[in-house]
Formats: sequence, structure tokens, C-alpha cells
Amino acid sequence: MLGDTGRGVEGRPNAGFVVTAEGVVVIDALASPRQGEQLLRAIRRVTDRPVVWLVLTHHHPDHHFGAVVLRKAGARVIAHPDKRTLASEGGEDALIADWVRVVGLDAMRGFEFADAPDRPVTAADTLRLGGTTVVIAHPGGGHSPGDLIVWLPREAVLFAGDVLVEDGVSMVVDGNSSELLRVLDTVSGMRPRVVVPGHGAIPARPAELIGRTRDYLTGLQAEMRAAVERGVPMRRAMASLPPADETRPVSLNSRRRRNAVRVYVEEERKYMGLESP
Repeated sequence: MLGDTGRGVEGRPNAGFVVTAEGVVVIDALASPRQGEQLLRAIRRVTDRPVVWLVLTHHHPDHHFGAVVLRKAGARVIAHPDKRTLASEGGEDALIADWVRVVGLDAMRGFEFADAPDRPVTAADTLRLGGTTVVIAHPGGGHSPGDLIVWLPREAVLFAGDVLVEDGVSMVVDGNSSELLRVLDTVSGMRPRVVVPGHGAIPARPAELIGRTRDYLTGLQAEMRAAVERGVPMRRAMASLPPADETRPVSLNSRRRRNAVRVYVEEERKYMGLESP
């Protein structure tokens, strides 16, 4: 189920599902119970087979706040057990209140947290259902500590979560840019025929999106490394970037600026010998 590609990365997240002879595997649950219901209706237009698994690619609210709907439909949850995100640092009540302001109170009716895994994955796991093989793997904490990717080896289809997004500017605020570069190497080596990014349109040429993401990250690292080595304070290093959009935390300008802050700190720690390159 494609997100709102008319708004690119700022649109709804993408979700997907795999129909097998033994039931349905859903990948991500969208951003609210209302969106979870829309996803379930989309599944029911295709099949009446039971929804048996819900795989969460990470624990940001836009990807799991619809999970309660899939749980009530019978799905068990596969996720990484590490649920730490900056968005949740203020506690669950604050996280919900913040998200209500994003999607609206009506969209959140019936909400319950449903992202605790019934089947945790910290390395790799494989589902075999009705002749279909689904591989779930933790490729590293590039986007967030709890990242998972979902791979259909026979079909060469990859659900990448927010490791990849439509415009190539993946967020590293909850992750690490060097780790994300290692993840991109892993993903590239899989040679996917189809990649479903966390947000936005499915790329016609997956390798180009992977390459564009890599180029963005390596360029940002080089820029921030040069600033650190010249003794340029973070505020001055940010001066060349457009200001963040106050009411649009995941707009392109906001993502670029937030990533730059994170990567400046990473490069500063490397320069001081506090973090491995």
C-alpha cells in the first residue's frame, strides 16, 4: 500500500503485504488506527486469508501506530526489541499527544501500543509459509536501533523501511551515518529487483536510489568532517543549510538540517577519538 507519493517523503509511510497459501504477512502498519483499518481493507480486497504476521521495520510512530488493528485481526508481531527513539524520550503519554497533533484525534481512536514483538528479531529470522520464503533481518542501526528489512529472495523484493526513502535523504537522527552506509552496502549486495522504501514512490531503478542515498551521506560526512577539522562551531557549519521548517519536521530542509547536526557530532567524536571511523 503506497503512501501519499504526491508529497514524497512527507506523505504517508508505505506498507505492504505478502499473500501466501497459509496466510498474509504484513510489513508495517502505518501511522494510526484509521490508517491501519485502511490497510486491512486493502488486504481484504485481495484475499480473505488470515493475517498471521505483522513485521515492523522500526518503532517510529508513523510505521507502527496502526498495529493495534492488525493485532486485533489476528496478526502476531515480528519486530526488533529495541524500541528507543528520540520521539519517545518524553514517555508514552507525550508521544501520543505529539502524534495526535500530527494525525488528528479521530484518526487515533482505539489506539493502543502494539509494537512489542511476539517474535523478536535481533539478527535474522525466516518465515516459510505456503511455499513462500520471507527473510527478516536486522542490518544494523543506521536509521534507528530497531531497524529491520524484509527480503523475498525468490522474487528479489526488498522492503527497506526508512533505510531508504524516495529522495535519498534518509534520517540518521536515531541512528548513525556510518552504520547506514554499511547497511546500504548490504542492501546493494542483495541486488534487489524491487525496493519498497519507507516513504514515497517505488524507484524504477533501485540501485540508483541506493547510490543517491550513499552519495548524500558520504558528502554530508565529508562536509561536517572538514568543519570539525577546521574548528568551525556547529552553528557556523549549519549556516550554509536552509533553515528547518518549524511545522514540518520531515520536510527535505528539516531532514537535511537534523541529519547535519547528528553527523557533525559523529565526526566530532571521531576526531576526538571517542568513536571508531
